[in-house]
Amino acid sequence: MIEKWIPQYSQLEESVAKNVKTQFAALDIDTIQRVYEETYVNKKEVDLSSVEEVPYVLKSDLDLNAVTEAAETAIHNGEVAVVLLAGGQGTRLEHPGPKGTFSFDGVSLFELQARQILNFKNTDGELKVHWYIMTSDINHEETLEFFKKNNYFNVPENNIHFFKQEHFPPLTKDGALLLTENQDIMLTPNGNGGIFSSLKNSGMLSEMEANGVEHVFMNNVDNVVVKVLDPALTGLHVTENNDITSKSITPRAGESVGRLAVMNGDKGVVEYTELPAGSEDQFTNANIGIHMYSMDFLNKAAAGEMPYHLAQKKLEHLDHDLNLVKEEVLKFEKFYFDAFKYADKHNTLQVDRTGEFSPLKNKEGSDSIETAFNDLTKEGLI
Repeated sequence: MIEKWIPQYSQLEESVAKNVKTQFAALDIDTIQRVYEETYVNKKEVDLSSVEEVPYVLKSDLDLNAVTEAAETAIHNGEVAVVLLAGGQGTRLEHPGPKGTFSFDGVSLFELQARQILNFKNTDGELKVHWYIMTSDINHEETLEFFKKNNYFNVPENNIHFFKQEHFPPLTKDGALLLTENQDIMLTPNGNGGIFSSLKNSGMLSEMEANGVEHVFMNNVDNVVVKVLDPALTGLHVTENNDITSKSITPRAGESVGRLAVMNGDKGVVEYTELPAGSEDQFTNANIGIHMYSMDFLNKAAAGEMPYHLAQKKLEHLDHDLNLVKEEVLKFEKFYFDAFKYADKHNTLQVDRTGEFSPLKNKEGSDSIETAFNDLTKEGLI
């Protein structure tokens, strides 16, 4: 059976073959086969026969004093934790290391967020906010070392919890596993939708519950102006007792960004490329990756089924003759918004883009080092 999945297996040296066989035995081959069949061989088009605008409120609709008070009470009582998605590298920025270690004037993306968390110390100077940081195999050790070197940015070490993103093997278009240059079975991160099972399987959900956490604020490391624990979003979520409360912005005309929407009765995100033709500007809530979750929802999402999505990317791997090549292969990822269907109560807060959303994606051009630096400067963050 192993030769079917690894055609080069017979060419491997004995010690290497033994190692590969051990790695193979740890894989869930039935699931890998099913995902390959469903997402590539028998791929079905997304059913968008019914797409509707998601219900939302504006900041001007809120009693800001009331929601801010509710947010601060919950945060100071230790009921709100922060989850940061930080599994990526700074490759596109030509930065050697985890993206969170990228710095502007000596201030890293990690420190920008740590500073905000520290603002929520209570009147006794105690910080009850726990910070859960999702890394990946490619940057876990470097991230831990960076935090240690920087004295955890003055956040108490006991308040910071690191856990790794889970993985899934990419395949050739013929459905074979890939070998890395080091002759290991290749695994790649399983997408941001893996956050829920990663939280559960790492023990973080149980730890949150033991710490008295009832709500979680989730964001990405590369939004340089994110308002961590934003009182408006947090307070809206707490006062309404929502399963999910999302933050959105109005997309620019023709902007290639996913839209929060209701699809055939289920809330989620429609990718820009999947919107019904001519409807792009009818959906006015762009997803910016900032959400509040209840603990009940996180447990449901962690236990529930989530589909894999297919991405075809060029990755370096060994061909049938054990030569290193870089060819297009099949990469499989989960998207966190596919779990939104497990929420009974979901609201969206639409805010202005300025001071809320400035992603750092590219070295130059849009969403670049320059645009991020300019936005950080305007907001007085550096």
